[in-house]
Order: sequence, then structure tokens, then C-alpha cells
Amino acid sequence: MPNPIIYLEIGATNVPRSARFYGSVFGWDIADPETTGYTTFSTGTQGIGGGIYHTDAIPEVGAVIAYIQVQDIGAVCEQIKHDGGQILIGKKEITGGGWFAHFVDTEGNKLGLFTPKG
Repeated sequence: MPNPIIYLEIGATNVPRSARFYGSVFGWDIADPETTGYTTFSTGTQGIGGGIYHTDAIPEVGAVIAYIQVQDIGAVCEQIKHDGGQILIGKKEITGGGWFAHFVDTEGNKLGLFTPKG
């Protein structure tokens, strides 16, 4: 039996700013958006939950990227830029599979977006 991903933690030097970013861009329910230490979030019944934790520094962008499934990558990329994030790779097609993009959030974390075909 495979082991599913069940939780995601995102580091932030400013937890409230990060909570506002993810709440605004993706509509995640943030348990305590004003905490400065650790807060949890829910991505809904179809997704995994996780936490945003305080860290003094975000390490250099690593090789592991968590992907967030969205319906319209173009619109989400615009929202990311509006809310203080940066697009690293704009919407690109995956032959036969859908589309992806990479972005950096307000805290320097690199993540991906994915929209399946069809």
C-alpha cells in the first residue's frame, strides 16, 4: 500500500504575511492567521492540510517542490504576483498531461502549480 502525502509544512519568516498570502491566493482556511509562531491550514476535503511555521531564515531553494492543483494557472499566477509572490516559470504544457508553473511565495519558498488536462 502506498504512503500518501498527508501534511505539508511551509516555513515563513513572517507567519501572518504568509498566512494572508495562502488564504488570499488559494482560499485556504487558516486557523490563526495572526499568530507569529505556528498556524495550521485546511485546503478542503479533497486536499491535504498542513502548517505554516516560523523560521529565522528560509534556506536556499531546494530540490523538493510541493505542487498545488488549481483550475486556472494563468489566473492564479496573476493572483500570486498581486499578493507579493514571484513567478519563476509561467504556465508550461506537459505533453499529454496538463500544465505546470513554479512560483516563490512571500517567504522565499519555491512551490509548483498543476492543472490536469481535461
